[in-house]
Amino acid sequence: MRIAQGGIVPAEPQRAVPASGGVSLSRLDRLVILGVGFALQFNVMTSTFGLPFLRLSDALPFLTIPYFLLRPRILSTLLARALPIGVVVLLLVASLVAKADVQQGDLYLTLVLLLYFVQATQLVILLREPAAADSFAVGTLLGFAGSLLVLVAASAGIELTAVGLAVPTDGLEPEFVLFMKDKLGGLWTAGNETGHVFALAGAAAAYLWYRTGRSAIYVAYFAGLLVSFPLTNNRAGLILPAIVLGLILRKSVSVYAVLSGAAVVCGLVMLFSATGYAPVPEQLQSAIEKRFVADSHADSNILERLDSTAAGLQLAATHPLGLGNVAKENQLLMMAGVGTPHNAVVTLALQSGVLVALAFLVGTVRIVLSPQRFGPLVFYTVLFMVPSLMFEELSINPVFLFGFALVLAAAAVTRAGSPAAAEAS
Repeated sequence: MRIAQGGIVPAEPQRAVPASGGVSLSRLDRLVILGVGFALQFNVMTSTFGLPFLRLSDALPFLTIPYFLLRPRILSTLLARALPIGVVVLLLVASLVAKADVQQGDLYLTLVLLLYFVQATQLVILLREPAAADSFAVGTLLGFAGSLLVLVAASAGIELTAVGLAVPTDGLEPEFVLFMKDKLGGLWTAGNETGHVFALAGAAAAYLWYRTGRSAIYVAYFAGLLVSFPLTNNRAGLILPAIVLGLILRKSVSVYAVLSGAAVVCGLVMLFSATGYAPVPEQLQSAIEKRFVADSHADSNILERLDSTAAGLQLAATHPLGLGNVAKENQLLMMAGVGTPHNAVVTLALQSGVLVALAFLVGTVRIVLSPQRFGPLVFYTVLFMVPSLMFEELSINPVFLFGFALVLAAAAVTRAGSPAAAEAS
């Protein structure tokens, strides 16, 4: 695999070659992997039905871990990389044991991250096989489509809480309930979360474009993302997917088509600037005006994020093994006037320990610098995930928790200097 200069889009789409000596996959294996990708995006709230897990994806490791451990090559590869895997496990266990100011529920997300990490160590080995990576990507996009339908249904006023397809609002502050209605979340709490979850699905679409050379796959995904925008009112989740769309179209579409599309966009912008009207659905026009034209809080929002991130870093340094959520919010309110650092890496440090966050950053750098070693799906996952981490407290979201786990697992399982297709031995 060759990655284009700048590392965002491969030099040209190509079909991956099966890994020699890789894990042999049955049809059931591929179906299970597809199911994991699907469940992450279409993440039913299993707690609605009285189960001891918040989301469907939180329960899956108890099924997939023993299932894939039956594969001899999985177990032998994990044993060969027992030291780096064990270090990450110990760091997470240390946070579970020694996290400060723990209250009920404060250990749940760290425990889920630990389960996701063990699950991801197996998946990283399996994803070396193109058939496995294809299955995961297809499952992710199917889950994205299902979650988008839930969001559209919620916008139509259909009540889905009883079937686990919406977040219950009982006991929430009235102001937050209004926020959830202004920025619809569908399966997720609010649009600020949903927009980034949908953005991360772009990694699967970009991977499938890479595998097949069909830009229509990514264009269809991006069209779905645009459908969600006037409902979620989340602009940050559009940034990286839009950039990748431009790069893919540049490689896949004629110059004439690109220039024609640019001319149409420029014409719409000029029409909107001159008349205040754009020939798009009213809800989309309202969202564009609210989030891009008439946002009078942009400057103060940037300063608030910088202040809260700095306060979060200071708090993480004071509590290197993590801090309970209530204590974190109270101390951030005193230090920065807001209860979140608006940065998922900082909240990961507060949630599961500074060393876990540092291990994630090291793994991210390794993947970005050597994408051919880790494979295109892992590379695209990092590419689409990192920008979102800079905007919201996404370490509480299971899709991003799994993303953290995947990066940690890829860094632990993949030996330095070995290609993605090679077995760690």
